Amino acid sequence: MTGEIPMPGGWTMSTIWLPMCGQSWLGAAAGFTRMWASMMVPMMLPLAVPALRRYRTALDGAGGWRPLLLTLTAGLAWAAAWTASGLPLYVIGAAVARALPGMPAVARMVPMLAAAAGVAGVGWHVASWRRRPLQPPAAASAPPVFAAALRQGARLGGHCVRRCAGLSVALLAAGIMERSTMVCAIAVVAAESVCLRER
Repeated sequence: MTGEIPMPGGWTMSTIWLPMCGQSWLGAAAGFTRMWASMMVPMMLPLAVPALRRYRTALDGAGGWRPLLLTLTAGLAWAAAWTASGLPLYVIGAAVARALPGMPAVARMVPMLAAAAGVAGVGWHVASWRRRPLQPPAAASAPPVFAAALRQGARLGGHCVRRCAGLSVALLAAGIMERSTMVCAIAVVAAESVCLRER
């Protein structure tokens, strides 16, 4: 559970960006990264499934159980990319959270700035559907190896993180722990996954 800190301008800042009593900054960063991964990996998985399915099909010549295992390896690397993306977000969020209490004039503008960032983030994400479609990882040259599957999954994950940066900004701006924010984000991802399947 996270608490809220009253801020100038009548809004509250989540304590998720600050260490809890007796917690180190490293522990707080690890906790945020775990929370980020548990939220973003399941939410974004529908966008990665078509690309991973095409990767699995491209590996059919490898024979036996190997294509499935290599596809699972690529999927784990994709998930690791989303997990890793939480750390820089925490660093930025923690820096802002530490600075805002000493900057009341700026703190008063945060609700307006967050609303603008949220609208811009969703707009950017929706516009990216046609501009930058997710591509499957390229199949490794024969014989396929796990290192190649990890590389391909990491590339797909990095592309997905960059492509969904607008949605991530919108989530952070609206409050990632709020249920209504999550419902809206899931609806956007579901709509996009339907669009991808229809291509």
